[in-house]
Amino acid sequence: MRVVGTIFWKEFKSYFLSPIAYVVLTGFTAISGFLFYQLLSFFIRITSLFRGYMVQGQVVREWSVAEDVTGPLFRNLSLFLIIMVPAITMRLFAEEKKLKTDELLLTCPIRTGEVVLGKYFASLFLLFLMLVPVGVYMLLTFNYGTELDYGTILSGYAGLFLVAFSLASVGIFSSTLTENQIISYFVCAVLGLFFFSVGLASRSVGTVSLLGREIHLGNFLRQLSLYEHYNHFASGQIQLLDLFYFFALIILFLFASRVSFERARWS
Repeated sequence: MRVVGTIFWKEFKSYFLSPIAYVVLTGFTAISGFLFYQLLSFFIRITSLFRGYMVQGQVVREWSVAEDVTGPLFRNLSLFLIIMVPAITMRLFAEEKKLKTDELLLTCPIRTGEVVLGKYFASLFLLFLMLVPVGVYMLLTFNYGTELDYGTILSGYAGLFLVAFSLASVGIFSSTLTENQIISYFVCAVLGLFFFSVGLASRSVGTVSLLGREIHLGNFLRQLSLYEHYNHFASGQIQLLDLFYFFALIILFLFASRVSFERARWS
């Protein structure tokens, strides 16, 4: 773990020696703050005019902070992570390849898995700092109104961390593929967009026959979708399958990153 800690500290310091950390932290805080302000302002205006969400003049449900403020905020921010996370991870291995310092890492008596973990943890800590202001917004909502669904709000916030950490593992893998940081950024963004949008295809596909067995392809694509699993968190439903999905995605791409990085040792 000493090696992991050394690499973690080296990478974390390097974020603040370049504009990356400042741009990402400032940009995400500004975006999240603007969205929160707009949603809360709308919520205050609408609750002063109507008692609840109405369909054909009938109140379908009461307005709630969890469903009408924090829920939409979390879902929008999860999409913005597709843009922000690649900016954090794109340089981690690509820069090493460009400067040829990856050869030093590969010839040192350290495990490639330790290198991957050290860099991954550095990106996670920066993501943690990036998401902290969102927690401040949650504290503000706790002071608004009398009946708040704390469980839904906190589960949505926790799910936002899982989305960020999952995309970071995808970004680490993308960075091991090339020495060009721009290419690394777009590979991560495209993969992230794929995992977010693949669930949309489930609505237009049905059952297919494979080797004499009927497979519900739509359900398979839905289970592959990162957004579908996160949507459960944003709705206050923490299921074991969703937790398994996020952790499996992280482990899969960290393992792929290790294999991809180690392959350079034999090439």
